[in-house]
Amino acid sequence: MLGPRKAVDVESYENSVGKSHGLTPEQIHKLVKELQADPVFQNKFPGTPTVQTPSDAWIVMEILHEVKPDLIIEAGTYQGGSAVLWAIILEHINPDGRVITIDIKDQRERGAVEIPIARERIDFLLGSSTDPEIVAEVHRRARGKRVLVLLDSLHSKEHVAAELKAYASLVPIGSYVIVQDTLVGPIRAIDEFLATHDTFIADRSRERYSDTNSVRG
Repeated sequence: MLGPRKAVDVESYENSVGKSHGLTPEQIHKLVKELQADPVFQNKFPGTPTVQTPSDAWIVMEILHEVKPDLIIEAGTYQGGSAVLWAIILEHINPDGRVITIDIKDQRERGAVEIPIARERIDFLLGSSTDPEIVAEVHRRARGKRVLVLLDSLHSKEHVAAELKAYASLVPIGSYVIVQDTLVGPIRAIDEFLATHDTFIADRSRERYSDTNSVRG
């Protein structure tokens, strides 16, 4: 039988990855305990929880320097540390660049809201990244801009497929849609997307580090 703590763990996991995982509640509880023990969940920048594998964050930094986007669209804000990280990097690459970060809940830490660069360069949109109103607003703000998209919200196949449908058209040649935590479920959405969109490829050269969470993403 599952006690209250396990039930919360199962609910939190399914809020993150969807419900098509095929795992029993006991398997989810075991996996969640393993994930919570991962050092990545202790990472902070600057002082704000930032659930990013350092090696993947480094690769994103390299991509940002090459692409020099005017706008980063981040689906999945969580506590806000990642958006701050991207904004600080972008500040030194494109002085006019901005970050739009989207989440269904405002869970941002106080530091991620009050840090000056957040007020200057980060726009938070409350809602689902696939909600038609959110998608339309993002498209409006992205008009005429060089866009890079980073998908790190609900990691189910269905949701990532919907995000790719919503935002891939904003990405110009030479830029990227970066999909994180692909092995949880998004990799199937990626494979189906690539099979029907010959203008995109999976840049496997970015997978220099064995601990990447963006396999084929």
